[in-house]
Amino acid sequence: MSESTPYATYGKQAVRVAVVFLIAISLAASYALLASDGFTLDAIGSVLVTLYIATLVFYGVFWDAMDTRPFRLALYGGVIVWGLERFFLSGDESLVTYGLLIGGMAMFIRELYFKT
Repeated sequence: MSESTPYATYGKQAVRVAVVFLIAISLAASYALLASDGFTLDAIGSVLVTLYIATLVFYGVFWDAMDTRPFRLALYGGVIVWGLERFFLSGDESLVTYGLLIGGMAMFIRELYFKT
């Protein structure tokens, strides 16, 4: 019989509540962005990337898929798309944009070629 750890008892529920809260904030921010900027290509791209990552994290947390290789590849791909959206649609050439692009590509390539 396995022992019940505090994380198994309370941690998963706390993480799930936090994820739902953060997704609600992301949805409200997406709505506010569309309401203030309208349906511009920049705003729509930002909202789509936000919805993709929020949906992916929701799936990973609630279906215990965060430790799977397909989830990590989808997440790292989302980070790359986020960087591409910031660079091409938003015109943002900051260090954060380059960090998203380089970091996302590095994690994606690592996940593809190095098996654990």
